[in-house]
Formats: sequence, C-alpha cells, structure tokens
Amino acid sequence: MLTVNEFAKHLDLAYLAPNLQKKDIIEACNIAKKYHVNAVNVNSCWAELVVGELKGSDVGPSAVVGFPYGAMSTKSKLSELQEMVELGCTACDMVINIGAVKDGDWELVRHEICEFVKICGEGCDTKLIFEVGFLSDEQIAKLTQICCECGVTYVKTATGSQAFPTEQQVRVMKENLSGKTKIKVSGVPRTFTLAAALYMFEHLDVKLCGTRSAGRLVEEYRNYLEELEK
Repeated sequence: MLTVNEFAKHLDLAYLAPNLQKKDIIEACNIAKKYHVNAVNVNSCWAELVVGELKGSDVGPSAVVGFPYGAMSTKSKLSELQEMVELGCTACDMVINIGAVKDGDWELVRHEICEFVKICGEGCDTKLIFEVGFLSDEQIAKLTQICCECGVTYVKTATGSQAFPTEQQVRVMKENLSGKTKIKVSGVPRTFTLAAALYMFEHLDVKLCGTRSAGRLVEEYRNYLEELEK
C-alpha cells in the first residue's frame, strides 16, 4: 500500500483555466507544498512565478506547451518550450499536433517529439499530450510507440479541454509502452475520485494523474489510511 507521501507524488496539481490570476497560482503553489504533490502544472505565462514560489520545496514547477490545441507551428512550440526550460521548469507537458497524427504525418510528429526530448534534456521531464478523444486506438498505439522510441518520460492522455479519456484508451497506451516511458492520465473531471486514482495506479500502470483536485485527493487518501488502521 502506498504511503501518503508516495500517493501524493503520483499527482500533478493542474491550474490551467484561462481566467486564473496571480493569486490563484500562488494558492496552487501553497496547496502543492502543503500536500507534497509531484508538481504544479500551469500555463507558460505563470512559469516564472511558479518556479519562484516552489523554490526550495519538494514540488516541481511544470509548464504546458502548445496548450491546449497543439496546432501552432513547430518552431513557435519549440521556442516556448526552450523558454520554459531556461526559466527552470523541471517538467513540461507539450501537446502534439493532433491534425498531423490524424493525417498520418508521422515524420512531423516524430520530429516534434524528438526535439521536445532534446530541448528538455535530462533535467526536465517530458510529458507528451495526445488528446486521445480525437484519436483511434491505432493512432494512440503508434504515437505511444514513437514517444517510447524518442525517450519521452510520460505519455499523457489529454488536456482536459476536450474529451475525457476512457479506460480502453489508457490500456492501449499501456500495451504499447517500452523503455522507461510511463503513463500520465489527465483530462478528468474536477470530481475525480480517490477510487478512480487508486484503480488506475494499481491496474493500469498509471504513474501520474494531473488534476486540480490533487490536494483534496491526498487528504482523502490520508483519511482512508487512518480508517484502515482503526
């Protein structure tokens, strides 16, 4: 059974709504430090603030790149990524060009992914966002395989701005993993439950979940363990 701290490190606290203000981002950092989650995941305009707020803590500053559609030019996407790495982010979640995947333009897709890994280097985890709700199982499988070949740290289901991932889609990702690449599930409702998290960690080999409910989930897990000990 996971300890409370181990459970917390399976969670990224995601604050990605377009109407968030500085006070909201600071609140997110305070929640993350209180519960010792893995990272605070924010839009790139807040990255510098989050790097400063989390300095000296055990929580990583993480930025989304090409969010939420992944549809800008590769050059602009990689430029944003480079800035995030230089600011000190320890992880970046980049949205793939979804249209290119659906077109079967695997050369463009592979180029973006390999450059993503190259720019982040060893000091910054790479999380490649698929947006699985738009993709077939075959496309999810192929994209997972390319990510593994390029050395991506995590294959990630979705942004949360579109369709939510299904269990079957996560299973397709799991079945096509190789090397050191792991699974991150995101794009779940804010009502994301403790039961769902525990099921994914135990049965689907999910190593990270991204959710705005991270603090609440850690609190619920602590209470759950305390009940078991009675």
